[in-house]
Amino acid sequence: MRMFQPPKRRLVAALLMAIAASPAWAEVRSLSQDWRFHAGEAQGAERSAFDDQAWQRVAVPHDFSIMDRADGGGLDKSAPFDANAISGQDSGYLPGGIGWYRRQLTLTAEEASRIVRLNFEAVYMDADIWVNGEHLKKHRYGYTAFSVDLTGKIRAGDNAIVVRVDHADPSSRWYAGSGLIRPVALEILDPVHIEPESVFVATPVAAEDRGVVAVRAAIANRSGKTQSAEWVTRVVAANGQTVAEARQTHTVTAGARVQPSLELTVARPSLWSPDSPNLYTLVQEVRIGGATVDERRTRFGIRTIALDAANGLRINGQPVLLRGGNIHHDNYMIGAAGAPDAEARKVALMKAAGYNAIRSAHNPASQATLDAADELGMLVINEAFDSWNKHKKPLDYSRFFAENWQHDIDSMVVSGRNHPSVLFWSIGNEIPEDGTPEGVATGRKLAERVRSLDPTRPVTQGINADPPRSTAQAAVLDVVGYNYHAHVFAEEHQRLPELTMYTSESLPKDLFAYWRAVETMPWVIGDFVWTAVDYLGEAGIGWMGYSQDWQKLGPYPWHLAYCGEIDATGRLRPAAYYRQVVWKTGTTPISAFVRQPKGSEDLPDRDFYPTTPPHLDWSLDDVHPSWTWPGQEGRRQEVVVYSEFPEVELFLNGKSLGRKPVDEGSEYKTAYDVPYAPGRLLAVGYRDGREAGRWELRTAGAPAVAVATADRSQLSANGEDLLYVTVELHDADGTPIYARNDDRQVRVRVSGAGTLAGIGNGNPIDVSSFQSGERKTFHGRAVAVVRAGTQAGPIVIDIETEGLPSRQLRLDAVTPQF
Repeated sequence: MRMFQPPKRRLVAALLMAIAASPAWAEVRSLSQDWRFHAGEAQGAERSAFDDQAWQRVAVPHDFSIMDRADGGGLDKSAPFDANAISGQDSGYLPGGIGWYRRQLTLTAEEASRIVRLNFEAVYMDADIWVNGEHLKKHRYGYTAFSVDLTGKIRAGDNAIVVRVDHADPSSRWYAGSGLIRPVALEILDPVHIEPESVFVATPVAAEDRGVVAVRAAIANRSGKTQSAEWVTRVVAANGQTVAEARQTHTVTAGARVQPSLELTVARPSLWSPDSPNLYTLVQEVRIGGATVDERRTRFGIRTIALDAANGLRINGQPVLLRGGNIHHDNYMIGAAGAPDAEARKVALMKAAGYNAIRSAHNPASQATLDAADELGMLVINEAFDSWNKHKKPLDYSRFFAENWQHDIDSMVVSGRNHPSVLFWSIGNEIPEDGTPEGVATGRKLAERVRSLDPTRPVTQGINADPPRSTAQAAVLDVVGYNYHAHVFAEEHQRLPELTMYTSESLPKDLFAYWRAVETMPWVIGDFVWTAVDYLGEAGIGWMGYSQDWQKLGPYPWHLAYCGEIDATGRLRPAAYYRQVVWKTGTTPISAFVRQPKGSEDLPDRDFYPTTPPHLDWSLDDVHPSWTWPGQEGRRQEVVVYSEFPEVELFLNGKSLGRKPVDEGSEYKTAYDVPYAPGRLLAVGYRDGREAGRWELRTAGAPAVAVATADRSQLSANGEDLLYVTVELHDADGTPIYARNDDRQVRVRVSGAGTLAGIGNGNPIDVSSFQSGERKTFHGRAVAVVRAGTQAGPIVIDIETEGLPSRQLRLDAVTPQF
């Protein structure tokens, strides 16, 4: 809960009188806790008096598709994966279905008399909402935010909120999850207030000496009389200093609204960019009779976007190339539950790996993702739909598009337009009707709606059609994304010379060719790989690709796509290191990996990589960060070195195997044939004849210790904070274990002021429970997620690893500071 307090008054008596007349606060209350959940149909569950005590108690965000199967409201400890799941490979063999949620909400008489809104960030999908037995809302799309106005329908005392979710399969080409997958909140406002969805902050000028902040909002008067409302608007810097302020007074008649606007000037602003993500806060107050009755805070950044085919993309006048990655919305071991800390972790992993841009594929990004992108300096292509009028799956969004597209476009744009990280609005991905008269007309209609809500950002789309259909569809856009079509950039530029372009999806194996187009064609502004982070569903596309026989793709127990350059637990795979070299980020300028030995079909990883790639596939190169290959002694192994440095040298146990040049002509990599001998493999990079960087692989002995690390030392006792605990196997000398023959069973138990939210290992065919607390390591690694409880106190995490000493981590959950 966040409470906004009014400013202090000189006279206490005057303050008390003002509060009595119109309480000077607005409140946003998290409803993450105390939900009851039932899987399957529940006759009569919408009624207020329904007995839900036998239902499972859950916290939201919550995904019931990822949870262990329930029987009568209790867990039977069986994993959720099902070889016969209707959506099969698409969902990673995880089911959809019907689910019910109920929650009691207790309000005081004063609270119940105010403007009350129930805000859902996303419910997957086809949701019905009842309050006190009255059906108030149906919302179809599973990824857009919506509100339910409870004013006059809520009462003092106890109230029953009921949500029914109907996730009918097959609804998606990837894992969608099911339920209250993003946060739920209650908003309590004064009758005279700023309408939350009305706020729009733009920055038409962002220069070193001056920034202009343009503000639009709407003040609503839902009281019974005309009010004189003072609108006070301030821009507050990160250090708390007010750097610009303005005031207006508006007369608002009963039941009406006014839509004021203004511009404020900030001298010598700290501009927002991917390299310097500086943020400000717009503070708006509505005052009546001198008393603050509403306050709304909106975080934003001062920055401009410019785009043209001759000069590419500029932010604040500076050129920017999009080092992009696509992501789906799931968070692996907690499924589609969009917990803010999980979403922020994904963005942070990408930023650390050298990305500066995300494409939210193929649905609107969560607010937590956008918040993290604002803070870390990640640009976002925020995408609306994967289908329009024609379906890709029989029960996908196309069922609802004609009736609901405008509301869902509005929701995406209005909820995202104040985030400086949002770069483009994407209206669709690989739409079947692209380039047809129907597709062009629909695209134009969607683009015009987006521009009416936000004229400051370009409209784009991910197109996979060939010319001339791609040309026709691109013509309705401001910037066009092409999926796997880098070969059309030159010819499309001839037909559409004013349009900038980028690769909205590319194959990891074609990184160099795609990035060369970015470097050599001014109208090509970036590349987004499929995919940056591994995900549930589209099972096995990194193994088999999309073959002509879909049924041969990802048979059970495959459930991960296994094409992510960052694996499902957050570990960088070799392709991510090569990407840093090609991008020249300087983060990891040299790295070396070993190709899985040929002629050894019994190696544990052999079945995870295609030996005969299909025509088109998303497989990563079959190289590994290991110099531990027992049974290969004396046999030649291919060692691949990626390097930003113009010269590399490889050493085996201190003996040089020669220097080799590395440059654009070699695609910034080289290879050595090395007779395998246990020990130390060292790659050294040289610039101007001097050593400039190195990378080492060592042969590992037997596992000797399980090293456990936590990504933070303290949690807030808010029932929402997450802690990620990584368990990695090392030998006695500290060398990481990679050989899968050495993997061990890990058991994690959490006690005290926290609970286990999930555990995973990134193994694409391990279909054991995510909630059991037990997983076998994969390439020597497993990751557990711990959720804070609602009471402050110590959290104790006990880790037992098969055959190795046990470990214990202790940290505190502290009382939240509001």
